[in-house]
Amino acid sequence: MSPNRIAVACDAARRRRAIADFEEWSLIVGHHDRQTAEIDRTDDLVLSKELARREVVLELAQALHVTERTIWAIVFESRTLRERTPAVWEAFRAGDLDAARVSAIADCAERLQTRAAWTMLEHSAPEYAATHTVSELRSWLRRLRARLEPEETKTETVKAVEDRRVSITHNDDGTSWLNALLPTGVAIAVGARLRKAAKALPSIDPETDEKDRRTRDQKMADLLAHWLTCSEGTATDIRAEIAISIAATDLIGLTDGPGLTLDGEPVGSEWVRELAQSEHAVLRRLVLDPIGQVLDTTVLSYRPPQSLRQALRWRDGTCRVAGCRAPVHETDQDHAIDYDSGGDTSASNLRCLCRKHHNMKSHGHLDDRYLDPPRRYVERYLPCPPIVTVIDMIDPRRITA
Repeated sequence: MSPNRIAVACDAARRRRAIADFEEWSLIVGHHDRQTAEIDRTDDLVLSKELARREVVLELAQALHVTERTIWAIVFESRTLRERTPAVWEAFRAGDLDAARVSAIADCAERLQTRAAWTMLEHSAPEYAATHTVSELRSWLRRLRARLEPEETKTETVKAVEDRRVSITHNDDGTSWLNALLPTGVAIAVGARLRKAAKALPSIDPETDEKDRRTRDQKMADLLAHWLTCSEGTATDIRAEIAISIAATDLIGLTDGPGLTLDGEPVGSEWVRELAQSEHAVLRRLVLDPIGQVLDTTVLSYRPPQSLRQALRWRDGTCRVAGCRAPVHETDQDHAIDYDSGGDTSASNLRCLCRKHHNMKSHGHLDDRYLDPPRRYVERYLPCPPIVTVIDMIDPRRITA
């Protein structure tokens, strides 16, 4: 079967699955609405009515072999979508979006506070959701919310940080999980420092002269255990090499948009400003052209210099294969046109690919159609009624001529 035919067949299958999701949601919501309307028309006591509503949910859960919590979530999210973002509900009805995607959008709609924000979400989310994975969509929704309602997002973050904690869960095999709930920026710094330290460990043990056969994950776990059992530090001092981008206007406080990590996660602008004032911080300017693309640089050698590598990491964020979320620090810089075949070492001919996809490309099994275009950092205006503004990292797939 040709690539076009398999793509059409897969799209049809995806659409049938999405429509089946909508039919199930509609069945649940329709039955729940009819039954609760009858209950509300009775003269029973308030408690009796509430218990009767719970029976409706239990009936649906038993019939579909799911939990009552699942039924409650579908009812609540359906109501949120129909009231706040009806266009998203219609995209669900048409099969453009499936249940997982509309559930993520409904969660964002519930968190947003203003009608203007709901309108922005309603007009922007369906197009993005239809062409990205659920993980990418959730990250995009977090960025959108941080940009649309920075004060509300900041308040929520402050409250969430108050719940920071460490927990230990014991397994049955002599291991235990050590879980830490931390502010996003600190967690990123911890991960970055662990990865760098694990990579720097010698491949040959200097004491035994034996090869270190531990995986990277094992090395990181061992380092964390060593640091936590040996260190007596009592204050957070971020010295890891982390990368956060933020618009100049946000950095100086003229606007209040979030900073963005390499993989597109938003972090509070106040925290970025505080970090920027640290004696250990190094600020680098990322120069963009008028349409938001990282300005091209060409060198004559095969290996790109460090400055170009950093720009490429910022531009791509993750592996460039659509849907692949491999962190950019785990990727290789691949020449689209091989260097030996005349391809130059430039931003236009280089892209970040994880090792798996890089190997596939090297052996002729990674067509360019599987890759996302380079990311752009621009302000974009959507011509939808009413006129709204999207300020975000824009996927060029959404930009039409």
